Amino acid sequence: MNHYKIVVVACLSSFLWACSTQPVVKKPVTSPTTSPTTPSSSSNSTDNTVKGNSALSSLLNLAEQQESNGNLQGATRTLERAIRISPRNPEIYLRLAELNYRQGKNAQAESFAEKALSLNPNNTLTEQAEILLEKLASE
Repeated sequence: MNHYKIVVVACLSSFLWACSTQPVVKKPVTSPTTSPTTPSSSSNSTDNTVKGNSALSSLLNLAEQQESNGNLQGATRTLERAIRISPRNPEIYLRLAELNYRQGKNAQAESFAEKALSLNPNNTLTEQAEILLEKLASE
């Protein structure tokens, strides 16, 4: 009977000891973000920047890969997801305008290009958006 009590006390002690420790929480490993290849990354507005936002940067990189693989619809869907993260980023709207233009969706392309122009406080994308709008107007 004495051994039984020792075993029970040892089990309860180890159980209580295990419950009293704090769980180890691992922080996710984040890779350093890369700035996009377009000139809008120099914008000073916090919502307009891609730098420092790894989710947005990942989506833009994925869209670029999809576009280079010929998956224009996938790239469009990916950029639409990026808009949900950064709805005031003119770079995303300009890229959507260019994708829609390449797919023959001129009305949507024009709408996205105009939105990019309206959100472009530093006029970094103005020339690109205006060229696209001129192409759309000539068709």
